[in-house]
Amino acid sequence: MIFSESILKTQLKQFVFIALMVLYGVNARAQENDFQIWGDVSAQYKINKKIRLNAEVGLRSRENTTLLKQYYADLGGKYELNKRWSIGAKYRFIDYYRIGKTSIHRANIDVYYRFKKWGRFRLSIRERYQHQWYLSDYNQRFDEQTLRSRFDISYNIRKSKIQPAFSFEHYWGLSGRYQFLSTQLRWTLGAKIPVSKWSDLVVSYRLEKEIYGSQPQMNYIFLLSYQIDLN
Repeated sequence: MIFSESILKTQLKQFVFIALMVLYGVNARAQENDFQIWGDVSAQYKINKKIRLNAEVGLRSRENTTLLKQYYADLGGKYELNKRWSIGAKYRFIDYYRIGKTSIHRANIDVYYRFKKWGRFRLSIRERYQHQWYLSDYNQRFDEQTLRSRFDISYNIRKSKIQPAFSFEHYWGLSGRYQFLSTQLRWTLGAKIPVSKWSDLVVSYRLEKEIYGSQPQMNYIFLLSYQIDLN
């Protein structure tokens, strides 16, 4: 195996260090704050023990929820290599509103690793290569590649169906003017609440910090996700 458990644990420590340094660090540049609401509905279908398909549609607001930021739809799949490792891919189409509307294409390739259970805790890591672009007048106007590293931890509460979870995500630029620079960080705290035998509601609160730009933004985000299992 290329990656050992000790290497992955070292990466977890690096994630925590980066999160704490930036969350409590002082940014000398002016920073804008915004409250946003994000909502999505997703569905997944398990073809067999190893292959799973998923689809999602969502809306996001901006400017303290007074304006539409974007809506999107995506389609993807996940393949389980073994009990620890999985791989996945996804395509997302986004209509993004800032000054007018821009239609953005995004493709992801993911690698997942699940650690052994630690008591009632479950830990995992996801590495994502993300490529997004848009076309204007049949010419390529924007192209961006990013590496997104995410650490997830969830807790199985005894005699409760509610499952709290926390995640930290780091964005690393791979192209353009932010190549090889940290560009964005996310901290998310939430809980999964069963609605029925085939659906769950995930309620979360997220801090999203942009690192570069003339006025990097700090977003405070309330998320609602409705998840459906079609099996």
